[in-house]
Amino acid sequence: MIYLCNGCNKTTFETACPWCMGSEVSPSSELTLRHLTPLDPSFYPDFQYRSKGLIKDFLGKKKEQAQLNDLLSNVLRKYSELKQPYFTNFIHTTRVSRGNDDAKVPGPRLDGTYTERELFREVLIRKGFDELEGQPSLLDKLLQTTAFNSAYLGFSRELSRHIRASLTDTLRSWIEEAGTTFRSDLALFYYYIWANEVAFPNVQFNPQAASTSGVPLLPLQAFRDSLSLCEAIYFDILVERLGSQLEHFNPNQFITMYLVDAMDGFQFEAFLVEIFRTIGYDVKETKKTADQGADLFVNRFGKNMVIQAKNYSGTVGNAAVQQAISAKAFYGCDEAMVVTNSYYTKSAKELADMAGVRLIDRSGLQSYLDDYNQKLIEVFEVEEESA
Repeated sequence: MIYLCNGCNKTTFETACPWCMGSEVSPSSELTLRHLTPLDPSFYPDFQYRSKGLIKDFLGKKKEQAQLNDLLSNVLRKYSELKQPYFTNFIHTTRVSRGNDDAKVPGPRLDGTYTERELFREVLIRKGFDELEGQPSLLDKLLQTTAFNSAYLGFSRELSRHIRASLTDTLRSWIEEAGTTFRSDLALFYYYIWANEVAFPNVQFNPQAASTSGVPLLPLQAFRDSLSLCEAIYFDILVERLGSQLEHFNPNQFITMYLVDAMDGFQFEAFLVEIFRTIGYDVKETKKTADQGADLFVNRFGKNMVIQAKNYSGTVGNAAVQQAISAKAFYGCDEAMVVTNSYYTKSAKELADMAGVRLIDRSGLQSYLDDYNQKLIEVFEVEEESA
């Protein structure tokens, strides 16, 4: 099975994250697995028998494992029935985070204050998912697994375009677009290869990993070797890009932050359209008036995001974040973002963090500009080769 580490946000085939816990990977246990989110909920430690000693194992293991299997079967069936639309839509409309609502008295209370997660739990129980009442941590785990599955779905759509005849060529095509995310998503890469039966002679998977907890799909050393290969590929890409940039650089064609600073509001919005289209997003502009706080809509990985553009000379405050929050709710978008050529106030950052709004400041915009200028170089090279 493949897991997402809740600590470092990297994917792994191990039952203890090698990036967070060092090179020594301990055996499967609730202590280690509680920090990991499996793509398949049947790999939760809640449904696996834990040894109680030789005598107790001999007397009660078979009966308890049968009870756990029944519980797992019921949970998987109900999760499958309720995943669409309930779980999926909840993670797209609400920030997924661990809660302590289970410590509260369920149902109506005198304080009259209820979190969305608490209300969602009640929705599921009323739909027949009564196992949530006896498993306090199960809802959090299922929400995290749902989010992980959603991320993998978007990842697999993107990766499918990069499959080549050899492993090295496939990795290079993927890394050229994904950049440094290969460091956190490499296990997803190999999981996709395995799940879609893409055969490469130098990749050997463990067939028992699909059904046995604690058995990695790819040995840790083989995974580390592949990570080293990816770093070598990425290094070559960076060297080649720099050489190409120095060779083909045209200061009249490239966009600098100084040119962005000189733009007015409408020019800034139009430029962001070009930026996001160039780096692979589908973009739709809004009307210049009565836009309900939305300047652009972009779509990628099957998710819709509304963008509020702020070309300021001073810092950007709460108002821009509030506009993005309103636009996200009004248009029913999955995500919201504010982009500026400046920086944000402390209160704007706090509000954005609480509301799940992504903030792109001057430094982040510079990264987008770098990608945009690099794409211009690549287009120039293609045109030059075909001329």
